[in-house]
Formats: sequence, C-alpha cells, structure tokens
Amino acid sequence: SYLEGANPYPPEVISEYIANGWWQNLTYGDILDQSTERYLSKIAVIDETTQLTYSQLREKVDRFAIALLELGVKKYDRLLLQLPNRHEFVIVYYAMQRIGAVPMLAIPRHGYREMSHFFMLTEPVGWIVPLRDRAYEFSPLIDQVRPEAKSLKHLIMIEDGEKLPVGALSLEKLIADVRLSDYPIDYLKQFQPDPNDVALILPTGGTTGLPKGVPRTHNSYLAWSRYTMMGLSDMSPEHIIGLATPIGHAMAQGSVTRSILMGAALAVIAVPQAREIMESIQKNKITFLALVPTQLEDILNHPDLEKYDFSSLRILVTAGAALRPETAQKAQEFFNQFGTDFRGSGFGSTEGPTAVHSVGESVPPEIFRTSVGKPICGGDHWKVIDEQERELPTDSEGELVAKGPSVFSGYYKSEAENKEIFSSDGYYKMGDLGKIDEEGHIFITGRKKDIIQRGGEGMVPSEIESLLYMHPDIEAASVVAMPDARLGEKACAYVVLRPGKTLDLYTMVDFLKGLGAGKLLLPERLETVGELPKTPLNKVDKKALRQDIEERLKKEGVV
Repeated sequence: SYLEGANPYPPEVISEYIANGWWQNLTYGDILDQSTERYLSKIAVIDETTQLTYSQLREKVDRFAIALLELGVKKYDRLLLQLPNRHEFVIVYYAMQRIGAVPMLAIPRHGYREMSHFFMLTEPVGWIVPLRDRAYEFSPLIDQVRPEAKSLKHLIMIEDGEKLPVGALSLEKLIADVRLSDYPIDYLKQFQPDPNDVALILPTGGTTGLPKGVPRTHNSYLAWSRYTMMGLSDMSPEHIIGLATPIGHAMAQGSVTRSILMGAALAVIAVPQAREIMESIQKNKITFLALVPTQLEDILNHPDLEKYDFSSLRILVTAGAALRPETAQKAQEFFNQFGTDFRGSGFGSTEGPTAVHSVGESVPPEIFRTSVGKPICGGDHWKVIDEQERELPTDSEGELVAKGPSVFSGYYKSEAENKEIFSSDGYYKMGDLGKIDEEGHIFITGRKKDIIQRGGEGMVPSEIESLLYMHPDIEAASVVAMPDARLGEKACAYVVLRPGKTLDLYTMVDFLKGLGAGKLLLPERLETVGELPKTPLNKVDKKALRQDIEERLKKEGVV
C-alpha cells in the first residue's frame, strides 16, 4: 500500500540509493529512538516556556502517538499542522511519524483561502492549531474553515490555560491522559511506517493557482537533512541549532530534523525577527543558525547589533532567496570577529534540490559571494538544459534541473503538473535559470517559473490575479515581482480598470482580504494602466511589466 495521490520511487531507484548509502533506510521514529538512547538526559528542545530532554521528549511523543491511535487515527491519515514556533510542534510531528500518519504543514499566516485549499487537497482528519499566536486569534479562521471541512474529525488545540471552542480537544490533556505503563513497552512498534512511506507533505508555490503539496518520504527527507548538515558543519551532538524561520517551512524542517539526527539541542525562536534572534543566540548559546537573507539584513542593520554576544555562533548560513553580494561581504566581516564561519548563500527548494558552500571549501571571494555552492549529496546530479531539454555546456545559461536521493518524486494529487515538471530522462525542472562552471559551482541567474520570492516565501502571481479578476471594477490584471532592498522581491499588481472606475491599494487589499486572502496573496503596490503589454503570442508581457516597475522605482529613488 502507499499514500494515494503520492508517487512512490521506482523499486530500482530505491535499491540503488540504499546500496550506495545515500538512503539509510530509517524512519523519523528510528532517529528519535537512536538519539534518545544515546543522549537520554541531554536537552533536545528549548523554547520560551519549556525545556525538554530527549527522554522527556520521547515520552511526550509516545503519549500523543497513543492518544492519536485512541482517537482512531490510522496510517496514511493526514493531519493539518498549523503551529507557530513552539516546542509542541516537535512532539506532534514525531508522534505522527510513530504511527505512519502524515502531517500536512501550514504556517500561521496562511489565511482562509489557503487553509480551505489544504483541506480540499489533503482531506485531513485532524487540524492541530493554537488558540492564538501572539496577537493573532485563530478562532475566526477556524469558524470560517470548519463548516466546509468535511473530512475533519478532530480539532486539536493548544489551550495555554484558556477555554477552547466547543468540540475542540486539548493537546495538553490528550498527552497527560495517556499512561505509558498501561501499554507494552514495544506497543508502538507495530504501527511503524516503512522508510519509503510518505513522512510529510509540505506546501510550495506552484505556477498554476494555490500552493502544491510536496510529499517527502522518510528516506529521501532524512537524506536531504543529513547531507545538508554534513555539507555545512560537523555532525556534533554538542551543537545548539537555532530555529529562526516559520516551523511549517521546509527550511525550518531541516533544522528540526537535523537536531534529532545529531542528538543536538533545538532552540526554537518564537518570533523570527532580528532582536529576538540576537537575544536567543546570546541566551541559548546557539552554535548553528540558518536565516533567510531578509533576516540577515535586518540583523546587520539593527541599531543594537553591537550590544549582543555572538561568540557561541560557529556556523551561519542563508537560504530561501538570493543574497546580495554586498550583504555577504558585510556578514563575513562582522561575524568573522566572533570566529563564526559564514557559509554564504545556499540554494534549496521544498522539492529537494539543494546546494551549499561546504565546510573547508576554498573558493575565490567572487565565487563565494555570487554562487550558491555545489549539490549536497554525491548521488544528486544537476545540469542545465535548453527548451528542447538538451544539456548545455559549462557556463551556459539555461534551466536548472536535478535528480537524486534528495529530490522528490512528484506533487500530491497533481498528475497533470507532474507530467510537465520532469524531463524525459527524469530530472526535476526547478523553474530557475542558472549556469554551472567548470568546478561545479552553481549560479542562479533568473527565474523561469512565475513565482515571487518575498523574504524567502513564495507568492504565486496567477492565484493573486484570479482573485483580482473577481473585483467588479477590474477589467484586466497582472502581478509581477518588483525589487526590494530588504525582502528581495515584493508583489506589484498592474490593473486595467473599467471605464469611469477608480481603485487604490488599500481598497484593493481590503477586497482581497474579504475573499480570504492571506498575507502571501496581497500585493504591496498597485499600478493602474490603460492596457497591459502583450507578447507576439498575445500573452501579457510580464518581462515588460517587471522592467516598467524597476524604472518607476529607480525614478522614485527606491532602488
């Protein structure tokens, strides 16, 4: 059996990857057991309120796994996890891995439209969510989504000592009510999934509409996590890994997984902003930290930067979006005074292809600041192809493609798109333009996919456009990326209005919010034009629009 809607790896590929040692044939439950047995009393996870040893973490994981079984949750059942950066995520996530249930990850900023889509796509039996994340209340979102979530059987919430909505189950109570002594010591072994089963589904920005689901197996995702850490740092259990990006993101999942793989401690930073990140580095003695470039920019430009002690920080890396060369140079100069090894900008995608500047790598400064390094795993192979899928020679620009042990096998329930995203010889087409030099360094030169990378998060223009077309005063619309010094890119909406109509940015955003659009579906600039430029094939010329907004911003002195 296999999770319906997900594509399994072919048997010959599985055999090859295991035989070569790229896949270790372990599950998430296995790595938790291994680290717990080695580091029983060592700290596993820390957040604002809680500190758990490996022994305490595994006990809570096992209790919640049994609680889920008692609720009737079965292998391959999906549960939607929409949790902020809290230690409870680690408990919930690993409990599901114990019994073969599949987490579908979401982040707190996902609004009604995204969450409704996730429910339709994955048909989860459970939704795990807090009452609030700082000032944000989840009750209005729950009230919107719950009536139409036909598959939902269990609403499980973190209560934090407050009263829950009618019908909601308390996560804390579910864990506390299970007595492990009532069950055989190896009770959960019978529910353990196969290493080639789907371990989780991650959201990612597709080019057609709402986010896609990216299923990742235990073997593939654990290999990705292991090789990424091996490329960036030693595998020492003495590491304290800082988690500074939203925990429902693929980038954060790397930190969650690597900490358990290594037997290290995970320091969960509740508010992933500059001051809180710097405070956590100093307080928790963080040794390894991965940031998106926006966070690094904010830290380097923070007025209190010099007040913080970064002497514990051994490894610092950025990923998720392009890092400006001048920022890389500034980061090197600042962090080197603390003995921190700034690894520069890496490349990673939810679908798996990842490149980094490895430990001990010696490259010219210009290569370090402009390339994203080399593939993480010896079994991963990247190449550059043209429109006819012919491989291009060294230093030629084309579309980057990859296949190997860390690369996924296709989107969830997306048969049509899966036919388009893999080349005839099985390489995943990343949608990024780039080139590879003679030494194998990878350079990202542009984007083929119509995705806007806002501070490391993907915005899908086609979905925003479909919402804009619902506005009664809009005759035509197109959304493109505009450069931003801090976030890398933001979304700009170009619209053609019906005769006699007017529209401003605030009115447009209010309209989109009224349709249930979350933050990643809201443009941050509006340009009204008489007509949209067209290509010879009569399609909207987005390249011309991107050039137009760049010119406008230059005239305004913004870029």
